[in-house]
Order: sequence, then structure tokens, then C-alpha cells
Amino acid sequence: MRTLFFLIVILFSSATFATPDTLFLLRHAEKRDGINPNLSDAGKSRAEHLVSMLKDKEIEHIFSTNYNRTLETVKPLSQKLGIVVTHYNPRQLTALVKQLKTLKGNTVIVGHSNTTPQLVKLLTEQDVTINEDQFDKLFVIEGGALTQLSSNN
Repeated sequence: MRTLFFLIVILFSSATFATPDTLFLLRHAEKRDGINPNLSDAGKSRAEHLVSMLKDKEIEHIFSTNYNRTLETVKPLSQKLGIVVTHYNPRQLTALVKQLKTLKGNTVIVGHSNTTPQLVKLLTEQDVTINEDQFDKLFVIEGGALTQLSSNN
């Protein structure tokens, strides 16, 4: 009986760890010019497309810097899923990584062309780049493995 109990505990423990949480990291969508700009029409379209890409991914947390362009990028997804966006300081990425490691559930993190690659590096030790004119890269980290997708798909 004790052996059976032990096997059941092992089985459920393995199942818990076999399905790692997934992080979705991206740069904000296309923006207008100016200081703390809003999204352009193309950016608004991309933000809406993000909903169709991620609505079935069982997202439980959404993080964004406190800038118009990042908040507007995740607003449609946040509204669709009923998730309050958590703001993070783009100058304190190490603190964000510590916070992310304590969470359970799939998470979306929206940043900038300079901070998103830094965050990917902190989480995976892999270098990625986002050019100033690129808005379509979506980085997926699952079980420590990094995959790069395009939000154009």
C-alpha cells in the first residue's frame, strides 16, 4: 500500500513538472512619432492580431512597461482575457525575472526593442536582436527553450 501511494505521488509530481509554464515576450507594436507615443493604425491592427494569436494559450499574467505604446499593445488581449496588466520598470529587468520565476501560469511580457532582448538573455542566456523597425518578433520560452515566431502569422 505504501508503495502504491509513493508511485501515485511520483506520477502526479512528474505530471506537474512535465508541463512547464510558457513566457511570451514581444516588443510593442508600431507607434506614432513623439514622446510616449500611441500606437499607429498598423500598431493597433497588430495588437488586435495578438489577441487571435494568444487568446487560446491559457494566459494568466500580462506584464507591460508603463508607456502608451506597450500598454496599447496588450490592451485588447487584456480586455479579451479579463487580466489586469502588471506594470514593470524596464530599468529593473533583474527584479522582473525574479518575479516571473515565482509565478505559475503562462505569461505575456511586452517591452521595447532594447529591453525585450535583454530580458530574453536574462531568462535563457541566448542573444536575440530586434531592429528599430521590427515589430513582429514574438519570443516564446517554454521549459527553458527559446523559439522565435512572427506576429505576422
